[in-house]
Amino acid sequence: MERILSQEEIDELLSAFDDGGIEAGLSPGGREPSLGTVSKEKDAVSIDLTKGQNYSKWRIANLDIVFNSFARYYSIGLSNSLQQSVSLRKGEIVSKFFEEFLVSLNDAGVLGVFTLEPLKGEGLFVFDRTLSFGLVEMMLGASTESELVVLDREVTTIEANIVRSLMAEACHGFNRAFASLDELHSSITRVETNWKLLNILSPDTEVIQVGFSVQSGSLTGNMLMVIPYFSLEPFKEKLRNEWVQFSQSTKQSNWSKHLEKELDKLEIPLSAACGDLFLTIQEILSLGEGDIISFDYDEESPITVLADGKTKFRGQPGLRNGKKAVRIVKQVPRGE
Repeated sequence: MERILSQEEIDELLSAFDDGGIEAGLSPGGREPSLGTVSKEKDAVSIDLTKGQNYSKWRIANLDIVFNSFARYYSIGLSNSLQQSVSLRKGEIVSKFFEEFLVSLNDAGVLGVFTLEPLKGEGLFVFDRTLSFGLVEMMLGASTESELVVLDREVTTIEANIVRSLMAEACHGFNRAFASLDELHSSITRVETNWKLLNILSPDTEVIQVGFSVQSGSLTGNMLMVIPYFSLEPFKEKLRNEWVQFSQSTKQSNWSKHLEKELDKLEIPLSAACGDLFLTIQEILSLGEGDIISFDYDEESPITVLADGKTKFRGQPGLRNGKKAVRIVKQVPRGE
């Protein structure tokens, strides 16, 4: 009995066709070749049906939604911390072994280890040297309008500690992005400048690596987030089954609640006007100290109460505790 391929194995074979690893033409006899037929002009290519080019993407569906939210939250957090506009853009999501990831760190500036409580394992933020030196200058008051200097040396421990607070802000952004799945309390435990000192995971541990490009004025750098696969695996089914609610309803609900909360704190100027008076420019210029401006105003009639310059209420002027006050008589309908 022939074995039936799983959906994942079919996806891998289709990907191999697209890459040219398997030839999809006719055989010399004019018959359609089987899926395993390899072009004579090319060497045989081995295909690992358990781990392919898009390994992490299809093993945890819709994982990019979490990291897109993180990019949005962290860009806001960086902008507030630096008092300058900062934008983050999510890049590629790949799956690697931790040892393979460490070997690829050829331009690392600052590496920040962070916890994933209550999840198991630890994660890692990696700022390249361009981003690290640029953020240090911005933290010390430099403007991104001028070209930032990238020094040809390793980042010092003092400079790494300056960047640490910005990595802590990244933890806050990740906690918010992950809130619809679970309540995280991630935090930075230490920062390093030498990747050889990182022993947070065993070399054969599978990790998910997410790239981000960071831009602020003339500063353009790269950032990596690395999380063990076993930390995120428990949420695989939840992401697959509830991705619509997670990506749309939950996001809109959280954003609406945030706006409502901030609007309640918004301050609006309130003023009371007893009347209007029109003067010419010459009359205004001729006014001097001690002059009296008379209004055609009935003290018994209601005055207008304006909110941010727009008519909102009618009120009755008077005194309360020795101070001028206005009693609200009625609300003015919109457009009146």
